[in-house]
Amino acid sequence: MDNQDQPIVLPKEQIYDAQISPLMTQIIGICKEHGIAMIASFALGEHPENGDLQCTTMLPDEAGKPGPSHLPAVKILREGMVGFAMSIVSKQEA
Repeated sequence: MDNQDQPIVLPKEQIYDAQISPLMTQIIGICKEHGIAMIASFALGEHPENGDLQCTTMLPDEAGKPGPSHLPAVKILREGMVGFAMSIVSKQEA
């Protein structure tokens, strides 16, 4: 594979993957364990092929409801976005 076939990885994306993502994994686990609704969003730079690169996580509380301000916040975060690279959804088991 030559350099033209390699994916473009932004410096902030590398920092997120190496340093922030492991912390977010811990935070998400704690929030799920205790039913804490949360939202976090990271702006990782402008990708030359895909535009604005973001990583956003939103978790509901133990009843499956988002925090009161979370849905409006996600709507604002999504404005102008072309699409998502990945979305993960989990359902609470009864």
